[in-house]
Amino acid sequence: MKHFFAVLAIVGWLFSPLAAQTQNSSSALRPGDVLNISVFRMNELSQEVQVGEDGTFFFPLCGYIQAAGLTPKEVAASLSKVLGGEQISDPQVSIFVSHWARRTVYLLGEVQTSMSLELPTYGSMTALQAISAAGGFTESADLNNVAVLRHAAEDKTEIQRFKLDVSALVSRKSGGDEFILQPEDTIIVPKAPPVFIAGEVRNTGSWFIDTQRPPLCSEFITRVGGLLDKADARDILIVRQGSDGVRMRLPVSLWLTGPGEYENDITIAPGDYILVNSAREIYVLGEVEKPGPLVVGPNKSITASQAIALAGGYTKLAKKSGVALIRGSEVTTLNLKNIYNSSEKLDQDVELQNGDILFVPESMW
Repeated sequence: MKHFFAVLAIVGWLFSPLAAQTQNSSSALRPGDVLNISVFRMNELSQEVQVGEDGTFFFPLCGYIQAAGLTPKEVAASLSKVLGGEQISDPQVSIFVSHWARRTVYLLGEVQTSMSLELPTYGSMTALQAISAAGGFTESADLNNVAVLRHAAEDKTEIQRFKLDVSALVSRKSGGDEFILQPEDTIIVPKAPPVFIAGEVRNTGSWFIDTQRPPLCSEFITRVGGLLDKADARDILIVRQGSDGVRMRLPVSLWLTGPGEYENDITIAPGDYILVNSAREIYVLGEVEKPGPLVVGPNKSITASQAIALAGGYTKLAKKSGVALIRGSEVTTLNLKNIYNSSEKLDQDVELQNGDILFVPESMW
């Protein structure tokens, strides 16, 4: 898990909705920038101005000139055009920024350090670079819902939300780290709900999972130390809240049917509750040396003769040919006398199930 989050700090991001952002790069002018304006051979027009909150500045003979969102070169071209309309022959205007206003972006939520960053004066900063500067994601980050909040260009009171596709971090075909941050952007990394596990596992409690690559139930149980001997591998329950708010009960059976294959295994989701139930014991009663319950470990099975052996074996008074198998409301008589002498008799040595009761009666002679 930790290795995966370290990788996030050095690989690229994919962002498709805003492909072209050159005009809105961090080097574009914004309110608070101070401009030094020079008009060739017209020193009386050369002056220093500040871009106002409305994104404009006042210039003699021209009135208010739009500057915010444009580069100094674009503003100079606009100013030259307006001055040329004032019967000034071929005005040559040059503009450089004598002081840049602060260009701040903010990182909040499940990053190593919530912080604010200053965008570079020239060039740009990507979302990945900002998150890397904050130390990368925490283990509890919900990588499926990372987003950038941005004030709309038309209405500053409107907040736009852009989702970042973190899955592109592991895709060679992605566009890489293409999301260019703008001043006053806020990167939000929400916290994913943990997975809770209780019951017959070695370590109960809450755990965070990789939201990009959620584990299977079997993988998650291995992560928390595995099943206890008292666990019933066929009786695992996952409680999950659906998108409609209704809780679902998802049964899981991790009974092995082959190497690494289970009867039923499903993918864990953030917020799941996992309950591993106890196996019902097998009881061996009657004429055995150690009558009582037997606990069979997960993914283990025993036959009737093996259960009797685990109970210490028969007593001298045991009737081996009349062993009763009680399963629910059904009673079956097993003949376990000399079962290993022929293959036909081996059919009597049935595989037991949780909750079965074996009763070895006393022989009358």
